[in-house]
Amino acid sequence: METQIKNSGQTSSPRWWERAVVGVLLVTAVVYAHSARSGVDDAACSPKTLRALARIYMSHGDYDKAETLADKALELVTTEESKDEEKSSCLIDLAWVYKNQGRFAEAEKSCLLGLELQQKVYYSRHPYIAYTLRILGSIYQAQAKYDQAGLAFDRAVTIMRACHSADDPILASFEVDIARLSVAEGRFAQAEARYEHALRLIIDYYGPEHLYTAGVLADIAKLYYLQSRFEQAEPLLSWAMTIQQKVYGENHHLLAPGWLMMAKIRRARGDFSQAERLLNRTLAAVETRSGRPHPLKGEALAAMAELLLDAGRYPEAETACRKAIDILEKSAGPDNDATAMMLNCLAKLQIIRGNYDKGYELACSALTTVETVLGPEHPSVALVNETVALAQELESGAPLAAIEPRHTIRYSTPDTRYSSSIE
Repeated sequence: METQIKNSGQTSSPRWWERAVVGVLLVTAVVYAHSARSGVDDAACSPKTLRALARIYMSHGDYDKAETLADKALELVTTEESKDEEKSSCLIDLAWVYKNQGRFAEAEKSCLLGLELQQKVYYSRHPYIAYTLRILGSIYQAQAKYDQAGLAFDRAVTIMRACHSADDPILASFEVDIARLSVAEGRFAQAEARYEHALRLIIDYYGPEHLYTAGVLADIAKLYYLQSRFEQAEPLLSWAMTIQQKVYGENHHLLAPGWLMMAKIRRARGDFSQAERLLNRTLAAVETRSGRPHPLKGEALAAMAELLLDAGRYPEAETACRKAIDILEKSAGPDNDATAMMLNCLAKLQIIRGNYDKGYELACSALTTVETVLGPEHPSVALVNETVALAQELESGAPLAAIEPRHTIRYSTPDTRYSSSIE
């Protein structure tokens, strides 16, 4: 895959319709800015204009402002008894906003309502339905509803393959969705094969310096990290983040997922001080956004808890761990693998303190969840089983010194749910 990336230096020109869409959005933004200076209220704008403006804010990661505009657009189409087509678009836009705010239950409800209306308006294999299924699948994945996510993605791909060849660049983003899901489910070899095929199409179509290309490169770096291929993961992620910085600037909050991933890689390579700095930078970026807890903050706190545990800073580790559990439970619900792995971390802390019964109880609870959500063969299941076994052995009176070499403190955080945008 690396050779393919290095040798793909040609950039395809954007299609005419892509330039047209960008032009329309820019003109809309200029008109809106002029209207705002003239004292014209948002309500005077049409729903389509409001939605276009909302999408501009979405592209910059300003989801709170996007929500305000998308809400107004939906209110207008509801009161004006507009066509189902317009209502469905408003609902789906809101679903995407909610998803990126970590409001997954609301996102799912809005997306399903939008999909239902779309299916009334369009024929069953219309591409619009396929793209909505992609959004729905990403929402399911964020809630660890992996089976439902897989069904949504498969249905979307089936629709698109009916009118596009296997090597059509349009299908590449659908392949990436399935690859991300495969990573979350621990099917790393399958994910890598899909990424390799999709990346070739993406680079040929968008070029090696495109923002979407960068997002996929970051995803592949995450896969390498989970496979302990740190020497490959770090330069790939650095390249992806360099591209993102050119677009957003060096300190934009949309770079936070990259900082978080780099922190995990640096920790795995033993650079704890740099990892902690990156995690603090991630948390600071997330804190400056909406007042509501975001799941990315939960993931960053989870990574911080693991780092502090490695460093022997147990009270700080427990504080970070409990905060992470609270945020992850509120956003994705209690029955998700990310929360379960934090329960496993908490179990380790209890065992270190000699509370073997409590550690065993927490580890068993985590094991039940990861086995149910991920299946018995997932790498996370093996890690939690180690904690269960450790608690049992210590409770039986085995010397800690004899057990520690066989039970290292390791964690699995195969999370692809909060860091990527849909292309």
